[in-house]
Amino acid sequence: MHIVDLDVPFPPNYGAAIDMYFRIRSLHALGVKIILHCFEYGREKAPRLNSYCEEVHYYHRKSILEFPFRQEPYIVYSRNNKELFDRLFADEYPVLLEGVHTCACLMDERYKQKSFYVRMHNVESEYYEHLTKATANPLTRMYYATEAERLKKFEENLSRAKVLFSVSERDHASLSAKYNHVEYVPPFIYNDVVDCKPGRGRYAIYHGNLGVEENRMAAKFLINEVFPGLKIPLMIVGTKASSLASRTKKYSNIDFVSSPVPNDLKDLIQNAQVHVLPTFQPTGIKHKLINSLFSGRFCVVNPPMVEDNGLAQFCHVANDAEEMRKIIRKLFTQDFTNEEIEKRKKILQNIYSNSKNAQKLVDIIFKGE
Repeated sequence: MHIVDLDVPFPPNYGAAIDMYFRIRSLHALGVKIILHCFEYGREKAPRLNSYCEEVHYYHRKSILEFPFRQEPYIVYSRNNKELFDRLFADEYPVLLEGVHTCACLMDERYKQKSFYVRMHNVESEYYEHLTKATANPLTRMYYATEAERLKKFEENLSRAKVLFSVSERDHASLSAKYNHVEYVPPFIYNDVVDCKPGRGRYAIYHGNLGVEENRMAAKFLINEVFPGLKIPLMIVGTKASSLASRTKKYSNIDFVSSPVPNDLKDLIQNAQVHVLPTFQPTGIKHKLINSLFSGRFCVVNPPMVEDNGLAQFCHVANDAEEMRKIIRKLFTQDFTNEEIEKRKKILQNIYSNSKNAQKLVDIIFKGE
């Protein structure tokens, strides 16, 4: 089968890359032969992918400056590539498209020749509407609003795919209201075996891709509203975390680790006492929360982080900064128990099983089940 990734999926150090990379590995483990197509824009070619794929092809993602007045969403037309399309339509293998981002080929007149499947990473038009509301910069807000409207129009083309695979129960409900060919497949994750450590850690942690506006907002909320006055260390960890360095200098209890390698990130996650994970964007799936539940101790979240995803039972939910501070202080006096670990194993390992979810994809794509 062909898989078209919106980015180079290795290293798996942010949400979409984690989902894409471990899907590839899991499908390969089931014997699926993969022809992989990746778009390059800031991440290097990854020889590791050759271990799981028959072929790996890389394509340039266009800059917005190359085609500034197109009507298609930028995330789509920047990945519109004739060389890719010609490869896809040269055989009869099914195609898994990762995100609306890679769906420009559904507008090609040859689309009826192929069986296309789309892994939805978000309901993108809704995601960009949330970004519009959350952004203060007027030019950025205008871009997000324009992209949201263009995505609403473009998403009509998703009806040309045989099946859409939703990433969350919330997105499943939204997509099912518009399309009659939607299947829920939970995200593929870095580690689908619960391996939390009992006892206590020494610090709180927030981790995510700090190049993403949603995550920057969450980190700024913690820096400016939650941790000032708390005598508890906070680690802000992830891609481009150093971009927030100037905001942390005046607080002696806040530090950051920028772009850690996967093993270092896992150590930081496992050894923290509390994962403080607010979000102001209820769309999509929150890989940072799932990773924390599989490898970390206590999780403190706000309501949008656990909206309609069934994960609130494993978290401490705070409605505002003051409530979040109170919960964090309390949790730093408690041990994380083996009973809590067993509860997570019993429920989470069944839902977020990479092998089980890969088998579901195989059954639908190759067996028509």
